[in-house]
Amino acid sequence: MLQKKWIYKPLVDAEKVKYFCDEWQMPKLLAEVICSRGFDTREAVESFLFPDLRQLRDPYMLRNMHEAVFLLQDCIKKKRRIIILGDYDVDGITATAMMVEFLRKCGVENLDYFIPNRLKHGYGLTEASTKILLEMKPDLVITVDNGITAFREVKRLKNEGVSTIVTDHHLADNQMVPSGIVVNPNHPECNYPFKEISGCGVALKVIMALRKLFRESGFWNDKRPEPNLLESLDLVAMGTVADVVSLLDENRVLTYYGLNIMNEKPRISVKVLKKLKKVDRITSRSIGFQFAPLLNAAGRLKDANIAVEFLLSEDEQEAMNIAKILDEANRERRRRESEMLEDALLISEKQTNDPALILTSPSFHEGINGLVATRLMERYYKPVIILTEYTKKLKGSGRSIPELNLKNALSECGELLERFGGHSAAAGCSLLPKNLNAFRERFFSVCKELIPAKIEPKIEIDGFLELTKLSEKFVEQIDRLQPFGEGNQEPIFEIIAPKKPFKLLKKKHVKWNISDDFDILGWDLANSFLKNPPSKLVVNLGFNEFAGSRKIQMTIKDSLK
Repeated sequence: MLQKKWIYKPLVDAEKVKYFCDEWQMPKLLAEVICSRGFDTREAVESFLFPDLRQLRDPYMLRNMHEAVFLLQDCIKKKRRIIILGDYDVDGITATAMMVEFLRKCGVENLDYFIPNRLKHGYGLTEASTKILLEMKPDLVITVDNGITAFREVKRLKNEGVSTIVTDHHLADNQMVPSGIVVNPNHPECNYPFKEISGCGVALKVIMALRKLFRESGFWNDKRPEPNLLESLDLVAMGTVADVVSLLDENRVLTYYGLNIMNEKPRISVKVLKKLKKVDRITSRSIGFQFAPLLNAAGRLKDANIAVEFLLSEDEQEAMNIAKILDEANRERRRRESEMLEDALLISEKQTNDPALILTSPSFHEGINGLVATRLMERYYKPVIILTEYTKKLKGSGRSIPELNLKNALSECGELLERFGGHSAAAGCSLLPKNLNAFRERFFSVCKELIPAKIEPKIEIDGFLELTKLSEKFVEQIDRLQPFGEGNQEPIFEIIAPKKPFKLLKKKHVKWNISDDFDILGWDLANSFLKNPPSKLVVNLGFNEFAGSRKIQMTIKDSLK
């Protein structure tokens, strides 16, 4: 575990803390957590603690929304052939499933979907995937969670007589934005105030606007009832959490209600996931660490279209059969990731003095590059790009630290790359082998310019927690801050390490049994703790629920000797 600098949240207004304690009957420490996160008025706290669907903005605030839904309405009424082009990650998979599900409820029969194969076609709307789309003979192509850089491909589709609606949320590059209808809050000309919405969230906005347009035109009737979009929010929650976008503002609302649907009225695929992974109550953690890896495994090692088929399944046995295939793919992914990480660590030793890591090898699996990049970024605390060597090009993924916007850094190297795109923390790119050395030099130069000379990872601590005062009620109160994720991290607390010996799990994890209903877990910490037992720990806390019972469980995030 990389040692982090412990940063303690600043003291907050004692009068406000007391007011919130009295107003919402919450413990002082929880009120301090809420205040320290910037929710320091009654209205802000109420909006945060009690998300409301009325907080969602009008979808027509998104640029090109009117044009998008009018074209969609026309194609549906004229029974044109519509193809949904998705992405092979969870955000793209869920967006594809949701769009297909809604259009089916609109009575669209001449409908299909296609998610490109990572290795055969590349990401999103590429030259290779455009060729497949044209073979499917569409009148309209709708991209979800991709397309913002596909200006050449959109132009080709148009020349072939195919209309397009690009829906995406990735950062745009002015020189690569396609013409025509583009719905993306991050489009240079879009004034939508919330830029952090997921790709699945953008697709939902299109569906919301189309449903409203159909309502106003009298399209819905007894034989074709208006769909309840609340039932689609489970897919939005999965896509939003898995894509690690901010879980504040609209994303918090959508995820909050999506989790409620997953727990109270789960679709067949969610029921199967709960049964397979032995989950009693679904949280954002369940999605991030148990469900999303299965769905992602399809796009990493197999065909992501099978994951869409799984989410749309209406037969429990069929869904279970697919889930087992996905689970096995995920086991294979973990095995390959472990092997690839060992190789990457050896190569990394030659770049320890560089401001970033750019690793290449023909043995690297393109579907696992991003995962290994994340592990190395956390280990060395520097930007990491991992590229798979093919005969004619290098393709891969990168992960970055908060001090460097990776997408912008790649943009600075744009003329050396064939394609690139993504977000500040995660992005992908491809380039010709002859440009590798020049790209490495340019990227390192950008890193040296933008990253401070002396940096270290930090961990923000919400407060000190005495184990003797810990109770189920306090954990339940902390649970009110759910869903947790980017922008709304789980509160973490400093505790004194238990004096009693810990147990070893599988010779690499540690566990303290504090009582019959309270455990402390540390993943992959056995070697470290056996050599130097910790004196202090930083932990998060929650409930471990299984087979109808639950216990308090702390998970170690950092430690001091």
